Amino acid sequence: MVNNTKKALKQINEVSRQLLSRILIVQKKTQENTTITNESKTGRSITDNELTELMSKRDSLIHCLFDQKTTSDVAQELTLLNEMVSLDNEISSISQACKKILAEQIIRIKKSKKVSKSYQKY
Repeated sequence: MVNNTKKALKQINEVSRQLLSRILIVQKKTQENTTITNESKTGRSITDNELTELMSKRDSLIHCLFDQKTTSDVAQELTLLNEMVSLDNEISSISQACKKILAEQIIRIKKSKKVSKSYQKY
């Protein structure tokens, strides 16, 4: 039973690392672009689909683990559990940073649209 718990935690951590890697790629691309440009829709949707699939898979794995295993089973794999929590914190932190970058870019675009509209009046 513990072996299954260990296997489940390792799988969750692996999916978490994949998700973290994809989020870091998105963050890097977002930081490189000073303004949001019209990226090819296929490239962007592939990234969106990958992120969505990984988040969904991770979520279902975590739910299955805690629904099927007892607290004592999970507690025996404390190292892997701590790694899972650490990865979760890192994912949350980097996601918030990406959100902030995108929000700043959207604000800049809105301001530039307002300026161009005001010039068009004259």
